[in-house]
Amino acid sequence: MFKVILGIICGLMVCAILDANTFSEDYYLMLSSDAFNRGDFKGAKDGYLTLYEETKNIAYAKEAALSAANMGDMQTAAKLALLYQNVTKNTKDLPTSKILADSYIRMGDIKKAISLLESIKKEEDSLPVDNVLGTLYLSEKNFDKAFGLLDNVYNQTHDEEALSKILMIYLAKNDKPAATGLLKSHLEKYGCSKDLCQKSFDAFVRLNDLSDAQEVFQMIYNKSPTIENARYLIRILAYQKKYKQAQEIAQTFPLNRHLLLELYVAQKEFSAASKQASLIYKEQKNPKYLALEAIYLYQSMETPKKQTIEEIIKKLEHSLSERQKEIVSIKENLNSQDAFFYNFLGYMLIDYNLDVKKGIHYVKIALEVDPGSVSYVDSLAWGYYKLGKCIEAKKIFATIPKEQIEIETELKSHFDSINSCTK
Repeated sequence: MFKVILGIICGLMVCAILDANTFSEDYYLMLSSDAFNRGDFKGAKDGYLTLYEETKNIAYAKEAALSAANMGDMQTAAKLALLYQNVTKNTKDLPTSKILADSYIRMGDIKKAISLLESIKKEEDSLPVDNVLGTLYLSEKNFDKAFGLLDNVYNQTHDEEALSKILMIYLAKNDKPAATGLLKSHLEKYGCSKDLCQKSFDAFVRLNDLSDAQEVFQMIYNKSPTIENARYLIRILAYQKKYKQAQEIAQTFPLNRHLLLELYVAQKEFSAASKQASLIYKEQKNPKYLALEAIYLYQSMETPKKQTIEEIIKKLEHSLSERQKEIVSIKENLNSQDAFFYNFLGYMLIDYNLDVKKGIHYVKIALEVDPGSVSYVDSLAWGYYKLGKCIEAKKIFATIPKEQIEIETELKSHFDSINSCTK
């Protein structure tokens, strides 16, 4: 409250001073200092600039630079910091040097920023300086210098960002044992945020170290048996085909059907996956799960019957209709998953000769979302082939890379049929 009152009083003083066409250095200094302390950095910057213009005291230019930096006006801050150093010839002044270093980084002049930060480090050996300088060394692929600084930051703070940077260095140097060892040690001692858990999971899979991953995520789950931690452990177990263990964990969360759904899909138990997706849809009314129910039902059948095919198509059309209402309601666009559903429905209508023209319409919607999808291009070409439009089918299919046609059985089959079409 006192600061607010003081601000009002000071504001009135400024008016009085301006009305009298006089300049009082003491008043302006008091006002500018108070504005800075209250977090009014624009007011502080303007006040110190006035002080500098009236007195030519370069110390005020420095204070204006610091105020500008605090309000995020780095362009003004850098100009004033450079002015201060040029006038005083004091290129080792830490506050203005830090402003200039930040300015060089923003401009992308990394070498200049590194040179200046190396000078700053000689005057101020601190963790923030180590972190910024180490990160710049890392960006320049000077891994040895980067490691020394970032390792010091990590050892004193156990910061996840510093950990990620050290892991990047280990992986860049192809030192996988050191990377997995550090990651495992950190997770065992300090656990992980949601972001680090996901990155750690991805790293263990990429490094093919599933044994250590299981040990670590089992420990994390034991300490905190949440659904999110269960999901990581289940996925690791599923990668190793330890489905029984994974299912035991999933079943401890009977109200969260997503865990079981993911597990059934991993095991290719599509009949069970379809039933699970159906239960989720009934509980949440999310059209995505109605579409998944239909798709998993199709994948579970060895020889699909016409009646079942028609049932699947009806479910897919209903799910897309519900999804369209949802999109209008929340004002978003179709995404890649929507495109997958549209293509799946379209291809079924085409391949089973149920309504080829409607199937082509659905496939075109999928291609609007993902025009580079080979699967969707194949569906479209197959649709025109089914209509007997061979020239159009050939033209569309010709956009698929030949090497991809050779490695995918269905593409090769469609290529042969379309290529021999003479209608």
